[in-house]
Amino acid sequence: MNSLAALYEPTAAAFRGIQAGQLDIVGSVVRHATGPMRGQIHSFLQETGMTGELIGAIASKGPLGMVGSAIDLGSGVIGIVQNEIIRQGVARIEGVVGEIAGGMATLQSMGLAQLALGATGIGVCVIGFTAMNARLSGVEKSIERLSDTSDRILAGIERLRQDNLQNEFTGLRSQVKLFEEAWHMSDSDRAARVWIDTAQATRPFQDRFEARARELLFAMPPEYALADPMVDALSLAGGLRVACLMACNEALAARMVADENARQIEGLTGNIGVHELTMARLPEAIDQGSVEWSAALSDALKEAKPLGERWRAREAVAATRAAPLDQLERDGITPHDWLSAARSEKEQPIIALVAGS
Repeated sequence: MNSLAALYEPTAAAFRGIQAGQLDIVGSVVRHATGPMRGQIHSFLQETGMTGELIGAIASKGPLGMVGSAIDLGSGVIGIVQNEIIRQGVARIEGVVGEIAGGMATLQSMGLAQLALGATGIGVCVIGFTAMNARLSGVEKSIERLSDTSDRILAGIERLRQDNLQNEFTGLRSQVKLFEEAWHMSDSDRAARVWIDTAQATRPFQDRFEARARELLFAMPPEYALADPMVDALSLAGGLRVACLMACNEALAARMVADENARQIEGLTGNIGVHELTMARLPEAIDQGSVEWSAALSDALKEAKPLGERWRAREAVAATRAAPLDQLERDGITPHDWLSAARSEKEQPIIALVAGS
């Protein structure tokens, strides 16, 4: 535990009320769901260094595509990690696997596994380069998987390739490396300058990913499946900028960047619901009202629902990313110290900053 441990609660202790229906999670914020405090904030969620270790352990098996529903978050993941640890000959295998299994169980019991292990994350990005690189790789792999779906999507992917999309991901990785390197600098002023420079250098990536997503979403017909990883990349870029600014205690700037990124994401997908996602999946050649159309509609709806839910979750996380800043100020905690505490937390994948007066 770190020196700020008294100011937050491990998720296992803080969220018994979730299973009881007393608390709801909206993005990175936990609110009271019942009683006289209904609607009021209970606490603020933040991913930790353990989350990064969990992502890194899973990613070490190979490019698993850790985005959305593409990753199996059940017991199979624990088996994959255990086999990889055994293969690598890591000491204290049982303890490592036990910690990973416990972390997975915590995330799953809270309904946060998809968010925490996917591109969106929980709270502010603090998970280090290896895990962040796995998230970026997941976004890239999700694009590659789409190349087998249809000629139209394949044509869209080819347009993205011609638009130097690979260079964008390479450039974003470089900024993530700089963000991580600054945490290990002995000179805090030098580290702050790196974080400021990284936040500024990442801005063009954020805007270009938004432009790509907008072009795909508002095309005729819209390319929802292909736009989805572009919005993930937009969220990653914006989240990195918020993390950089919080790391150097630029709270006002961090809040402004977080709010703008949330508006970008909401403006892209906020008005697209399950109905639109379902209709976009229906084959054009099937007559409405036919038996084939009914079957296709059922299949399309099953595919659209999880995507729609993930879009709403991504929007909610973006909208609440800077939510803890006011509470941190009231508690006398600098944003840098909060992120540092989260990075050093290795016992829980998610911690909660308790809301107070």
